[in-house]
Amino acid sequence: MSQTYPDPQRLEETHFTGRDTFRRSTEHSDYPKMREKHGMLAAGHTVARQGNLFVRLNPSFSQILVSYAGEGVMLIDDRWMPLYPGHAYITPAGAKHAYFAKPDATWEFSWVIYEGTGPNSLGSAFKTEGPYMIEVQNNLLNQPLIGLYNESMHWHDEMVMDSWIQLLDTYVRRALTSEEIDPRLRRLWLKVSENLSHPWNCVNMAEEAKMSEEHLRRLCHQNYSQSPIQRLRSLRIKYASELLLYSNLSIEQISEEVGYNDAASLYRSFLKIRGVSPGKYRRQVRSH
Repeated sequence: MSQTYPDPQRLEETHFTGRDTFRRSTEHSDYPKMREKHGMLAAGHTVARQGNLFVRLNPSFSQILVSYAGEGVMLIDDRWMPLYPGHAYITPAGAKHAYFAKPDATWEFSWVIYEGTGPNSLGSAFKTEGPYMIEVQNNLLNQPLIGLYNESMHWHDEMVMDSWIQLLDTYVRRALTSEEIDPRLRRLWLKVSENLSHPWNCVNMAEEAKMSEEHLRRLCHQNYSQSPIQRLRSLRIKYASELLLYSNLSIEQISEEVGYNDAASLYRSFLKIRGVSPGKYRRQVRSH
């Protein structure tokens, strides 16, 4: 990541919303049953711009933050990583975490904050040693959050508020509990996602996960309905898609960034998975 980002080793507690940041949120003080029934302290949607920076060194609460549009930056294992749409940043209570809007960009994200390590219905999602990232739908929380906010601001009908909160809790639970997989597998794919340019194969991925190749294949089929190599290819194409949309890197540079030997190799994989060439994909998504 860029050296202009804050030094992860020297972070201090920081809560900067940012001058041009827009936030809509519902707090448990607005509707106490959020906390009483579901352990939620607050939930909202943020349109963040430059100056937005949150650093929490020892939070008493847990949070799920879903990137909706634009690009943010998050801290995992004392390293800054990009947070693109379709990913969620999971931060457990007691673990240092930080995130901010990428300079000169607008970043939209939705979030829910839970008391402590969250209710038992969320399983072990917030009981990890540190923050981690999962894949989700980028608009996962938008509808219930907007409905909840509008209801709390205008009508405050208890039955309707309960319905929106229940829907919000259900969507969060589905996203988090679906990730309750072997922790070795989760750590492996986080490692792979952080370094897609590495020449990964079944042998070194199994070694990284500290399991046999056959067990890795079995777990991948069980959790993703893909082989390890298919999963790797999917992650590379997903990241390549994000770079095609949000960066000005050439296709040759993107090929190298995501782990392909040349642009032709990326072209073949991209065409197979997306159904269009990388160049055509970039033109299509940027024209919308």
